Amino acid sequence: MAVEMNVLQIVGYKKSGKTTLSTRIIDFMTEKDIRVGSLKHHGHGGLPLGLENTDSEKQLQAGAVVAGVEGEGLFQFSVRDEWQINQIIAIYKLLEVQYLVIEGYKNLAFPKIVLIKQQEDLRLLQLVTNIVAVVSDLPIEDNSYPVFRYSDFNDLVHWIYQDFPLN
Repeated sequence: MAVEMNVLQIVGYKKSGKTTLSTRIIDFMTEKDIRVGSLKHHGHGGLPLGLENTDSEKQLQAGAVVAGVEGEGLFQFSVRDEWQINQIIAIYKLLEVQYLVIEGYKNLAFPKIVLIKQQEDLRLLQLVTNIVAVVSDLPIEDNSYPVFRYSDFNDLVHWIYQDFPLN
């Protein structure tokens, strides 16, 4: 049976509070007995730390299309080519995740909460689509979406729960 899964993106530049907000959303949803998954885009280029010079990497270089290693609850899954987002989301659905919080992947078309920490971050509002809310202590001119202050994370999490209920 396919599980319905809501997806919400948290986007912003480095040190804007993405992980803090993602963690609060996950904690809140978990308290409501919702199966929550998280996905963080390693947008800094290269392999995430700890994946270079591994046996899995050697197996991929030898020609494996996919290589996996599991131990103590950690399942590392590497592919030779770059992952496609639909493949990643399919894995989360397979694991019966009801609510997926994605940190990053600015160019995806899912509903987004945009974090604006500094004046120069305001350009992000023109670069991304499907903005449903903004977090900023700066004045935001466009009022087509709700704006929450950084001190209002708890209000924002309650708003997310009410306005983005499970399908």
